[in-house]
Amino acid sequence: MPPKSGTTEQSPLVDDWCDHVTAAYGTKSHGKFAPCTYGVSQVITDYEPLKFSSFRVFFAVRGTILQDSVLLIEQVLITLIFFGAALPVYIYFNADSMGDTKKDDMSIRKWLDSQEGRMREFAMIMTFLSSLLLAFYTTMAVARWWVIRTAGVGGIKAAEMELTMMISQMVTQEAQVLDAIRRYARASFMLIFLWRRKKIESAKQDLTSSGLLTNQEVDALMSCRAGPKHACLHEVIWAWQSAIVFTLYQQKKIKSEQLFRQLLESCSNGRMAVQVIHTHLAVKIPMQYVHLLGFLVKMHNFVLAIIMGSLFGAAVRNGETIICCQLFGRTLILPLLFNAILLINAELSDPFDGHPTDFPGHAFSNDLEKTGKSFVAAYQNMPDWMAQRSRMPV
Repeated sequence: MPPKSGTTEQSPLVDDWCDHVTAAYGTKSHGKFAPCTYGVSQVITDYEPLKFSSFRVFFAVRGTILQDSVLLIEQVLITLIFFGAALPVYIYFNADSMGDTKKDDMSIRKWLDSQEGRMREFAMIMTFLSSLLLAFYTTMAVARWWVIRTAGVGGIKAAEMELTMMISQMVTQEAQVLDAIRRYARASFMLIFLWRRKKIESAKQDLTSSGLLTNQEVDALMSCRAGPKHACLHEVIWAWQSAIVFTLYQQKKIKSEQLFRQLLESCSNGRMAVQVIHTHLAVKIPMQYVHLLGFLVKMHNFVLAIIMGSLFGAAVRNGETIICCQLFGRTLILPLLFNAILLINAELSDPFDGHPTDFPGHAFSNDLEKTGKSFVAAYQNMPDWMAQRSRMPV
């Protein structure tokens, strides 16, 4: 069959090429943002990596570390130190340096010429050491974040889906039971956000308004606290999931001991997933290491600004424009990079505490509800040959 007019065999390749280029350089936003609750208006849910692999990255600001006010303040401070070190050198460039006046006097210009190599070498040593420690810190921070996302958040979803699937397919289709399983799993997840954002005391209003728990259920859950600051309700609520399974077993609706054990194991897996999140949030990377690293990075930035500022003042006096640009650019780029890595790692340590880069709690909760309902509906929409052989649980 001949191809249609205006098309060739190479058209699909051209279309793929155009789509690829458009994804990298198009005006469409680099990320997808979703509304959130409990202290932050929007969080990022997805992004286009190609836009960060092209020159389009210079126009990507929303949701990035460039919007962090602390990063801006640090850059302003470094710039002030830089020009503060450059100004005296510029003013006293040809003045005699401090030393023994009986010997040959040496001007600031000559002294800087003789010391420039050593100053640059010292700056490189501090840069290398800071880079090495930051690499280790970033590796640990990203690994912990990934565990929270996969074994923690992913574990909660896996446990809920297993409970919903097995109970709806093999035990009962009772709406109240299946709805409670989904609600309690979602409430467990949202309670983590409330805990990290210090809103446990107002949890009743948040949980009831979102339909996750009833007033009576919230009161019953709050009575489980061992004290006013005891905030493990996100883990405790999984005891209700186990109670649902045991109640179904007592009612003879779970007819297999093996299925009963597997359902209890799913409840235990859900509780362990919450514990993984709690542990990683409550127990951070050792403070001494983070303090030493932060001290080293700030000392590096300070020393770099002093050294580069001094050389900048001399370069201005000598009229070396290119050298001036190099010195000022190095002072801006390296501290910006190091400070940004520190701030990113600080945010990765707690993706629940109310930053725009947090996990999208609202989106995750809706996904748990929709996926759970789909498993329930799967029993009611079986292929005909299966529906004729299956009997609806009661």
